Amino acid sequence: MLGFAITALFVAYQQVTDGQSPLDRNPAFMVMLVILCPPSLLSLPFTDAEAGSTGFYLLWTFIAVLNAALYGSIRALITRRLKKVD
Repeated sequence: MLGFAITALFVAYQQVTDGQSPLDRNPAFMVMLVILCPPSLLSLPFTDAEAGSTGFYLLWTFIAVLNAALYGSIRALITRRLKKVD
């Protein structure tokens, strides 16, 4: 759930600070979101997917699933490691 929520935050931030918004994107916050959501780098080749379009949401849904799987895998590895210690 955490990986999916981070991706949702990333998409919401992009929507709030899109090209038509008077708000500017904070580069430090964007870097932090990329660090927390490594699959977001897969969106770089798809720069033609405009925010708010169907392709944009389809792309970011796929990224959200990948990020959720990444966080789930990390949790499973940590849980398995902790069980071996006991």
